[in-house]
Amino acid sequence: MIEIKKYSNRRLYNTETSAYITLDDIVTLIKKELDFKVVDVDTQTDITSTILTQIILEKENAGVNLIPAHILKQIILFNETKKNNMMFDFLNTTMNAANTNNIFAKGFPNLTDFNFFNFGQKTEPKNSTPKQEKNMDDLMTQIDKLKKEVEEIKSQK
Repeated sequence: MIEIKKYSNRRLYNTETSAYITLDDIVTLIKKELDFKVVDVDTQTDITSTILTQIILEKENAGVNLIPAHILKQIILFNETKKNNMMFDFLNTTMNAANTNNIFAKGFPNLTDFNFFNFGQKTEPKNSTPKQEKNMDDLMTQIDKLKKEVEEIKSQK
């Protein structure tokens, strides 16, 4: 995992390349699917989410609406009602399904390879790779977790 240090002067330092980097360089790391974390030098805390949010905010300020306002409102609402874990589990499951089917790279036709309603059975994706199989296993685990959470919510009523 690449460690990126953020100094108090707001500069980012890639410890792997021993060079200062920009937010655009972090976007490049994401595109290359490299694993990294950003650590605040002063507090030694992981601030990766903060830096990723900053990238999104800069895109928004440049006129690129990455996240529609109604979704941002829902994120805030879930956080205020202390249900953010449930929402983020759902989003994570959805993103894993999208990644498994390469929706973002190849478009929606690949979604037909994944059956959202076939929770009980594992199916082999066409031309599957070990990474896709691991994603599918992760997805099935998360779906099982979501089913349990739904049952718990139903039983509380």
